[in-house]
Amino acid sequence: MAQIIETSSQSFASVDVDLVTVDIIENALRNARYEMDAVLFRTAMSPGIREQHDEFPLIADHKGRMVVGQFGSFIGGFLDNYQGTVEEGDIFLTSDPYSCDGAISHANDWLVLMPIYLEGRIVGWAAMFGHMTDVGGKVPGSLPTDAESIFEEGVVIPPTKIYRRGVLNHEMLELILSQVRMKQWNRSDLNAIVAACRTAGRRVVELCGRFGTDVYISTLEQLLERNYRAMEQLILQTVSEERISFTDYLDDDGLGNGPYRIHCTMWREGNKVHLDFEGTDPQSEGPINFFLNVNMFK
Repeated sequence: MAQIIETSSQSFASVDVDLVTVDIIENALRNARYEMDAVLFRTAMSPGIREQHDEFPLIADHKGRMVVGQFGSFIGGFLDNYQGTVEEGDIFLTSDPYSCDGAISHANDWLVLMPIYLEGRIVGWAAMFGHMTDVGGKVPGSLPTDAESIFEEGVVIPPTKIYRRGVLNHEMLELILSQVRMKQWNRSDLNAIVAACRTAGRRVVELCGRFGTDVYISTLEQLLERNYRAMEQLILQTVSEERISFTDYLDDDGLGNGPYRIHCTMWREGNKVHLDFEGTDPQSEGPINFFLNVNMFK
């Protein structure tokens, strides 16, 4: 588990926040999320980022819960599994899908995570990933359709402290860049992602300065509670307690094998949605179960 270093032990106070302030902070965070995109599009070099916009930002609260963004909040899982410290000025880089709860899907996605500190305490997190044009591997572009292992797809970066207390780890960065075909592109893209996260950090600190840190933190609690209620209603209104099944097929695995059968049964129990993949090919040794609990969104 990660050890978070904070020089202030003062806890955040829960305060009442009027609806106007909630609305202002919510929209300011939404604008900060779009500003992250703008910074990245204007400074990255890879066409997948600049033109296709294959990138996604995230701004989270001090507990790592996503407030605005476009991909799942992986920060809780990261903190549970990272064996090291988190300090002011640190910035983390990973391209390992298995280290971030699948927030990225392959090695081409470079994911940056940055804690946002104010007066010795973490007040939020900023994260963003971008699809690199090449990360090494057996073919240019690093997307071999006939790959039989992840190691054929290029360099896989475990959660790495690429900035330590604000200082770039040059040796680590050069080690990573030596594995790719277009070193300058990847360097520029990484710098652009880091700049976008720092932009989000500045905006969060500005909001805390304008309204007060306790007001800011309490506002995020209200926004998350509102999302919780909305998600609960969606589950209750749209998902039946009756089991519904569906079958589809994955045509090919890139090696001439297939098609593969994908079978899913869905139903609701209370405010939990169950997704049962028993019957999916290849057959598992037992049922594959997954459920969505509305409490996951709190």
